[in-house]
Amino acid sequence: MKKMMWAALSAVVMMGCAQQPQFTISGQVADMDGQWIYLCNRDGVVDSTKVEQGAFRLEGVVDMPQVLYVADNSDVRAASVAAMAFIEEGEMTFEMSEEGCKVTGTPANDAYNAVTAAQQALFMEYRNPETSDERRAAIEVEFDALTKDAYAQNKTNLYGVVLLQNEAYSLSADEIEAEIATFPEALQQIEMMQRIAEMAQMKRKTEVGQPYIDFAQNDKEGTAISLKSVVENPANKYVLLDFWASWCGPCMAEVPHLKEAYDTYKGKGFEIFGVSLDNNAEAWQNAVTEKQLNWLHVSDLLGWQNAAAAEYGVRSIPANYLIDCATGQIVAVNLRGEEVKAKVAELLQ
Repeated sequence: MKKMMWAALSAVVMMGCAQQPQFTISGQVADMDGQWIYLCNRDGVVDSTKVEQGAFRLEGVVDMPQVLYVADNSDVRAASVAAMAFIEEGEMTFEMSEEGCKVTGTPANDAYNAVTAAQQALFMEYRNPETSDERRAAIEVEFDALTKDAYAQNKTNLYGVVLLQNEAYSLSADEIEAEIATFPEALQQIEMMQRIAEMAQMKRKTEVGQPYIDFAQNDKEGTAISLKSVVENPANKYVLLDFWASWCGPCMAEVPHLKEAYDTYKGKGFEIFGVSLDNNAEAWQNAVTEKQLNWLHVSDLLGWQNAAAAEYGVRSIPANYLIDCATGQIVAVNLRGEEVKAKVAELLQ
């Protein structure tokens, strides 16, 4: 009786294992015999295998869909051969060509490759000097439509989650949560989606109508300046909390607009409190001097680990928050270009 019971139990266990979703990644790689191929994320190695007779094979259980990298270095940032892989059930193939490396064979990977190729084609056409201004305008519309269509068509796989993560920066907390609800329950539980949900909660704390979050960081002389001290300065009516960095091209593109707004309204109660996400003091201070950014500047020189950026849920820059000093509430978020001057003009009327 015991033997029959244990045999039955073993069969159930084996059946349970067999039913777990499996994945494989195989590839042909020339001139790499004896070298190792790694399956890794940004933090370290998940799995590895040796290339033998010009081929390799990685396999495992899909505990949860995730984005990893197939690379010839355990540090993907130092790899000379690498491709992003959406780890999901099925057989995948690692392909190398003159255009680069890619992983194919499953819905998320194939969709990602198709959209990326289409985007690249549009980008190259846009940059072609012979492309007319009218065509460039049409390309911008096509590019946006391509991304939107890809998102709508891939809500049942991991690529859709990646697209939502990219789009979430421009969405409100309510919009993010509404989009999460459109995905299958299983995808709502994966780590990447949980991070998106956390982003929504962080955004909710810093949306229009919410009170500003105080913090203090050092200026270039090493003196700590708090946001509260700037907001509560009687001379100020509105403070623009601006997250930027000297190495950020889009941030530099905003400089002329910020300078125009500041020069126009500085004497009328408008102040800018700049928080740099630089980690190099010289680069930060040189940018302030050379660009003549004559407002308040602070930084903890921790780059993307900046404590204030974490408090405000900043995941991309430039990012800004306009604060009403009388109420301590945020009255506008992520103003761009002429919007800064226009909004301040409206409020100071």
